[in-house]
Amino acid sequence: MLNRLKGYATKGIWQSFAIIIVMFIAGPEIVISMELMALVEVMGASSFVLMYFSGLRLVCKNTLNKFSKFECYSLFFIPSFANLRQMPSLLYHTIPHRLCAISFLTLITAVVLLSYIQLLFGV
Repeated sequence: MLNRLKGYATKGIWQSFAIIIVMFIAGPEIVISMELMALVEVMGASSFVLMYFSGLRLVCKNTLNKFSKFECYSLFFIPSFANLRQMPSLLYHTIPHRLCAISFLTLITAVVLLSYIQLLFGV
């Protein structure tokens, strides 16, 4: 038992000495390589997230372009933040008129249908 413990202790000391010798021989390059590996890890994760955000931005931009084409005959425009700060009433003109009218008619139709169903079935 004591011989086995002595073997583990000497093996651990030799491994520690080997690591210290490698650190002295390699010098600062080993620390720089560890920092570069950490940088590669961070850049990989950030580029992965950036790839998904750029795809999401592209989908949103396509949707906004189609929505702008649909609202081309109304007064739909998106003012800048500086213009909104100078004239807050300009926010009223950003309301998409066609979409609001279609949404309002759809909501009224759904409410009337649900009330008829409620009257019919007595729910």
